[in-house]
Amino acid sequence: MRKPIRRLITVAIVVMAAMTATPIAATTPQPLTRTITDMAGREVQVPATISTVLATSPPPTTFVYMLAPDKLGGWLGRISKNNTQFIPKAYRDLPTFGWGRRTMNYEAYIAARPDLVFAGCEPGIDPTRAELTQAKMGTIPVVCVDDTRNAVGYTPTLRFIGRLLGVADRAETLIRYYETVLDEVRRKVATIAQNERVRVYYAEGENGLSTDPSGSPHAQLIDVCGGLNVADCQLAAGSGMTPVALESVLIWQPEVIITTSQAFAMHAAGDASWQKTPAVKNRRVHLTPSQPFNWFDRPPGVNRIVGIPWTAHILYPTLFPQAWLESKVKEFYSLYYHYELNDTELGSLLGPQP
Repeated sequence: MRKPIRRLITVAIVVMAAMTATPIAATTPQPLTRTITDMAGREVQVPATISTVLATSPPPTTFVYMLAPDKLGGWLGRISKNNTQFIPKAYRDLPTFGWGRRTMNYEAYIAARPDLVFAGCEPGIDPTRAELTQAKMGTIPVVCVDDTRNAVGYTPTLRFIGRLLGVADRAETLIRYYETVLDEVRRKVATIAQNERVRVYYAEGENGLSTDPSGSPHAQLIDVCGGLNVADCQLAAGSGMTPVALESVLIWQPEVIITTSQAFAMHAAGDASWQKTPAVKNRRVHLTPSQPFNWFDRPPGVNRIVGIPWTAHILYPTLFPQAWLESKVKEFYSLYYHYELNDTELGSLLGPQP
């Protein structure tokens, strides 16, 4: 009798334990993709987890490097060794991809297997280009981003890319720096009377006789920082650089010349014709800093944020003093380029103008 009773007790205990045990929740598989609306209003299916991205032009590439450098799959065009000095070693030797309609190697993009590709979709750019790019990229999602060349419109793009790449907090940090600098410069230059604004010429090319007038994204920082762009010429679409005559520049009489060409800066200093301009006569020809990317133009992307305090300083040094500029540059390089400048490096960037 004892054995059957023991068996019944054992069975009862097992049944009660089974009834009171916490049920194991069924695991729900996580989706592999999600659908987003890009900045052109297109619905795009992207991976739920994004590890590697590429872009079809330099401006979006720079956004990705600044926001999430570990997710950048490659640079657009070759970066010179001189310019990589201010890029941390981990990102200097990323693969390089050609860009532009003639040199875009879609096979190389596909072979790199990025999770998605960013493409610019700014006003004035044919919207069908995004679909053409998507057709070329095959199954790799193409995501459009807006205002990558608008120096006063970077906030929405920083926020969009930051959220998409899972670095929303970092995006907000970069936005705070950008908006603070932009607002300060715009507020102060708004107090300058029109007849007291500095006359500025943007000299492009080795002879300085190509330029971009007001309204061009390539010369936008002149407008943003309260200068008067003296170039009275047609705005060339696309890459800009409208040819002008030296006689026209002499008529315009710029007080400041900004150039991205070291050859021109050196030439103008010793040329009798250029010395007839107040800018050359008063040694106010300024060569734009360009490491690791140009501060003023080419590419006309988010790299120009540091060009806002620089341009404001060279136009109105009393309103925006040297010490103010230096602090803004150091902060920018730390936040955006992941690089801590020392005083020697800062001096080499701002160094003596030719």
